[in-house]
Amino acid sequence: MSQNRNHDNNQCKVAMVTGGSSGIGQGIAIVLAEHGYDVAITYNRNPEGAEQTRADIEALGRRCLIYQASFQDTSLPAKLVDEVHEAYGRIDVMCCNAAKDSRNSILTVTPEEIEEMMRIDFAGYLLLAGAAARHMVRDGIKGSIFFTTSTRGERAYAEDVIYGGLKAAINRSCQSIALDLAPYGIRANCIAPGATRVRPPREPQPGQFGLEKAVPLGRMGTPRDSGELVAFLASGKASYITGTTIRVDGGLILSGPPEGWAEAHIINPKWTKRHYDRLMNGE
Repeated sequence: MSQNRNHDNNQCKVAMVTGGSSGIGQGIAIVLAEHGYDVAITYNRNPEGAEQTRADIEALGRRCLIYQASFQDTSLPAKLVDEVHEAYGRIDVMCCNAAKDSRNSILTVTPEEIEEMMRIDFAGYLLLAGAAARHMVRDGIKGSIFFTTSTRGERAYAEDVIYGGLKAAINRSCQSIALDLAPYGIRANCIAPGATRVRPPREPQPGQFGLEKAVPLGRMGTPRDSGELVAFLASGKASYITGTTIRVDGGLILSGPPEGWAEAHIINPKWTKRHYDRLMNGE
C-alpha cells in the first residue's frame, strides 16, 4: 500500500466497533450507521445479538460485517483490523468497546484473573487502536479512535480492584495516544458511561432501590446516549477535541454518595463477608 494515499471524500466512511452485539457497543454501531457509516462489529458469545445489530444497520441502508472474536488472544486485534480494512478499503473510526467486567477483592484476586483482564481490557484496546491508526496514517485519513471506559475509572468502589483500575489506565493512555497521533490529524478520546441500562430492567427486590433514583438527571442512561456522543466526537463539529474523557452518566458521580435519594452501599457488607469467607476457607 502506498504511503499517505488520499481517499475519495465521497466514499462511505467506515467504523469498527468491538462488542457490537449488545449494550453500549450495539448502540454505538447503530447510531454511527444512522450517521452514514458502514460498520464492522465483533462479538464473543452472542451471535444472535450480532445478527440483530446487522439487521438494524442494513435496515438503514448501510453495510455491516460481523466477526467473532475473544480478545484474550492478543494476536487477534491487529488481524481483525486488517481484515476489516481489506473488506472495506478504509477505517475512519475505531471504537474499542468490548470488555470484561469483574468484581474482585484484593483479598482473593488471582494471577489468572489479573492476566485475563489485562489482555482484554487493556492490551486489546491498545492493540486495536494501534492497528487502526497505522491504516489511517498510511491512507491519509484523519480519523477518530474511541475507548469505552467507565465512571469507575474515576471513582473508587469496593470489589473494583482490576476493572476500575484498568479503565483509569486507558483514560491515561488515551492522552498519550492523542499526542502520538495529533501530527496526522487523528484524534483519540474516551467515553465513560455510568448508570447505563444495557439489559431489560428487572423488578426490584423488597428493600432495593432503582439506580435511576440516584442519578441527578432522573433516569438511567441508554446505549444510544453513548452512541450519540461518539457520533458527535467523530464529526467535524468536534475537530478540536482530543485526548479527553467525557462522562455519560447523568451526573451520577458528581456529588458523591446519593444522600437522601437512595440507600448507599459504598462498602456492601454482603460483598465483604463473601470475600472474607473465601479467604478463611483457603479459596
